[in-house]
Amino acid sequence: MATVAEVTRRNLMVALPLLALLVLAALYLAFVGSPRAARRSSQRTVLLVGPLAAGKTALFSKLLYGHVPQTHTSMKENEGTVRAKWAAGESEMGEKGAQKELDDGVWPPAHLALAHPLHLVDIPGHARLRTRALAQFLPAASGVVFTIDASSGLTGKNVRDAADHLHLVLSLLSLLATRTSSPPLPLLILLTKTDLLSPPTSSASAPPKPKSLALTLSRAKQSLARELERHRLASLASTTSAGAQLEGLEAIPQGPGAAGGVQGVLKAFGAGAPAGGEKGVLPSDEAEVLSAEAFATDGPFEWEKVEGKVEWAVGSVKGGEGGVDQVWEWIEGL
Repeated sequence: MATVAEVTRRNLMVALPLLALLVLAALYLAFVGSPRAARRSSQRTVLLVGPLAAGKTALFSKLLYGHVPQTHTSMKENEGTVRAKWAAGESEMGEKGAQKELDDGVWPPAHLALAHPLHLVDIPGHARLRTRALAQFLPAASGVVFTIDASSGLTGKNVRDAADHLHLVLSLLSLLATRTSSPPLPLLILLTKTDLLSPPTSSASAPPKPKSLALTLSRAKQSLARELERHRLASLASTTSAGAQLEGLEAIPQGPGAAGGVQGVLKAFGAGAPAGGEKGVLPSDEAEVLSAEAFATDGPFEWEKVEGKVEWAVGSVKGGEGGVDQVWEWIEGL
């Protein structure tokens, strides 16, 4: 008859390999099943975001078809799969003809087939549409390109609108990183329409000088940083005001049903439960995103304080200085 010690030893010999397999399976699922791992194992997805009339749809068409047709304000997402990097001087092909050649597997000589297809998504810039679209596509994205009109988007209301949109994007990126326990997605801030920066005295076809592009880039960084600092101060003032008003709630006698009422007040001030927790990875309502205060810097806003990799580039879908080469370099580095 086997002793208790022998029975125990036999059980352990059977149980330990099974336990090891379970641990390995859990680690495998945690890695492969994560959203970031899914992005690595499948085609890359790049989102084009930014304010209205910032050149998103033109850039989408340039990367996808190699030329830019007449565009208009997008009221829904545009999606496409890029299978080749279009070479300069090959934009004369029509949209349907070019796409048919790609679908048929016939590559024009001056084109370079991509090793892996690129899923491109043009996100609407309208305030009523952008948050829902971002919440839908960001969890599966590999990177984000934020476009700003270099010729008219860096002053007055235009730069304020751009900063509002960028603040929303940074908030969603920070919230996504927190909820998925992953590093923030790479972000490229792209100054578009640089072909319009040529001095008035030069010919229409003359590209902007590198010095002019550098000054425009520096100006963009300063203008957006100033507007994002205003967001930080406004949020800080709002939080302080809300906190002062909520101090008196603790002194209010609460009956059995009072908890829900107080929680409703807390939610109204953005101090309740985390936004969007029951609706998926990201909330689709802009007020919920901003109330979560996911994006915040310690002290005055500086670009160096932004978590994640933020890069800057300039370009134009009409060619000239760099064209969209800098965009391709960034995409290839994802």
